[in-house]
Amino acid sequence: MNVSELLNIVNSLVPLEYAFEDDYVGITIGSEQSEVTGIVVGHELDKSLLKYCIDENVNTIISYHPPSLKKVIEDDDTESLIPETITKEFIDNSINVITLHTAQDVCKGGNADTLVKIFNLKNTKIFAHTIGNFGAGRIGDIKGLSNDAFKKLVECKLNTSSIRTNEYFYNLKEINKIAILPGSGTQFIDEILEEVDVFVTGDISHRYLLKADDANMGLLQVGHITTEIPGMKKFVENINKALNQELEYLYKDFYE
Repeated sequence: MNVSELLNIVNSLVPLEYAFEDDYVGITIGSEQSEVTGIVVGHELDKSLLKYCIDENVNTIISYHPPSLKKVIEDDDTESLIPETITKEFIDNSINVITLHTAQDVCKGGNADTLVKIFNLKNTKIFAHTIGNFGAGRIGDIKGLSNDAFKKLVECKLNTSSIRTNEYFYNLKEINKIAILPGSGTQFIDEILEEVDVFVTGDISHRYLLKADDANMGLLQVGHITTEIPGMKKFVENINKALNQELEYLYKDFYE
């Protein structure tokens, strides 16, 4: 099997066309014609994943996050992207990379849908749209919970104790409707400000905490990859069935 054939299998599970328009998905390192000698699923390209590939003679990665690139301004003021040091090491070792990123967030049964199941959300609808009816965020009803009970539920369901909230979160007496978006989603906050009691996502900057306070909405920040890992584990189950293999899924649980 070559990389192009593997890409077709991946694309049947996670249609890459559903990713955000400016996202970097598909074959992000390597060649379509390269023969696959071994496969691993990795959340991001880091030194531990590189070591695994070299030690295990694996030359192809299905990654969630895309390779790290650095924007450079050329002498003629045009912009170009060059590989960061760690990305260059994967290139130098002839390791192919197929990247899923936001296509995995929005697809049927992907990261966002997995979170719907985990929290047993009802009457769900989509926000943060990419193409057509596909989008990275989900809004849904949840059984009425106090702020403390909801926070404990998130800790339990997402296996994390690294949670940060805005001040208004502690004014909520009962939480009945939430929005959730895997990864970093505060750029979509205006879509849901008047609609939910709490928004759960990652990478919340200070200005958004204040904005949610002013709008009387709770914000709950978890680790960036915490909301992505459950859906990626489901992807690994699906790709293993499609390939009739048992692929490893490597990520840094320190950041979970």
